[in-house]
Amino acid sequence: MIRRGSSDSRARLSGGRPCAGCGRPIKGGLYCESCLEKFRERAKVQGERMEALKSNSLKRVVEDRNEVIILIVNSDERNLSITKIVLERGLPEYKILATNNPLTTINTLISREINLVILDADYNGLEMLRRIREDDHFKKVPVMMMSGATRREIVAEVFSLGVQDYITKPCSPKDLVGRVNKLISGKKEVAAPATPPAEMQQKSSFNVLLIDDDIFDLRQERETLRNRLPCTIITAQSAADGMRVLENQSMDLVLVSLDMPFINGLKFLSLVNANAKLRNIPVIIMTDTRDFAVISEINKSAAAGHVRKPNISEDGLAFIESTLRKRK
Repeated sequence: MIRRGSSDSRARLSGGRPCAGCGRPIKGGLYCESCLEKFRERAKVQGERMEALKSNSLKRVVEDRNEVIILIVNSDERNLSITKIVLERGLPEYKILATNNPLTTINTLISREINLVILDADYNGLEMLRRIREDDHFKKVPVMMMSGATRREIVAEVFSLGVQDYITKPCSPKDLVGRVNKLISGKKEVAAPATPPAEMQQKSSFNVLLIDDDIFDLRQERETLRNRLPCTIITAQSAADGMRVLENQSMDLVLVSLDMPFINGLKFLSLVNANAKLRNIPVIIMTDTRDFAVISEINKSAAAGHVRKPNISEDGLAFIESTLRKRK
C-alpha cells in the first residue's frame, strides 16, 4: 500500500521513479541531473586532491633520493629529543627524523628512503630490530644500536640480528656524531691526526694481534686502534686462535684480554714466553679490573704492561704506541 505524500507515491503518480539521491521523481535512471552534477563536482575535487597527493609523494621521493635521512627510534621522549638535537647540530647536512612508537616507525620506513636507523636497546630497541630484520621491505636498512647494557648475551643477540655499530651509553655527542657520520659516509671521524713520530714514519704499518673473547669489546678495541695507530690488526677470540696466528704470522705486538675462559691473558703470556720463537714479542694485558692484587700480579709478570679495556684511554694508546716504536 502506497503512503500518501511519500516520494514513491509522488513519483508513481507522475509516471516516474524517485531519484536515489534526493527522492525527486525522474523519468529514467537512478539519479536526477542535479544530483549527477553534484557527483561530478565531487569526483572532480577528489581527483584534484589525489593528483596533488600523488605529486607531493613523487616530490618527496625525489627529495629523499637527494638527501640522507636518519631515523631515531626511542620510546623515551627525553632521550629521543636529546639524540635528535645532538645529530641536528652535529650533522646539519642530514635530515633527522624521530619516532617514539613501532607503528609510526614502520610507516616511516615504508614511506621514506631511510639511510640509517638508530635504536636504543634500553627502550624497546631489540624488539624493533627484530621487526625490521623480519620484514623483506626494509630488512637491509643499516642499523646502529645504542645501549647502556654490556651483558654478553644482549650484545651477542644484537650482532646476530645484524647491526652496523653498537655504541655504549653514556657517550659524548662528539663520539655519537662521528660514528653516525662514519657509518653513512664511510669516512673516518673528522679530526686532524697527530703527526706520527719519526720512528713510526720509518715503519708505516705494524702487525698487532688483538685477542678478546668478548665480540663487542673486540670490535671497540679494534676501531680505537685503527683510528690511532698505523697498524694492521689481526683479531682472535680465544687464546688458542691467538697462538695459531702467532705461529703463522709475524707480529710486532700482542694485546690480550685478561679475563678469558680456559686460558686467560696471563696464562697466554706464559705460553708465549715458553716459545723461543715468540718470547721477544711484547704482550700487553687488557683488563677492566681495578683490583689491586690483580694489577700487582700483572706488573710482576713478563707482560710489557697493561691497559684498560674496552675504552682504551689516551694514556693507554700512548703506551701501546711507545711499545710499538721500540719494534722499529
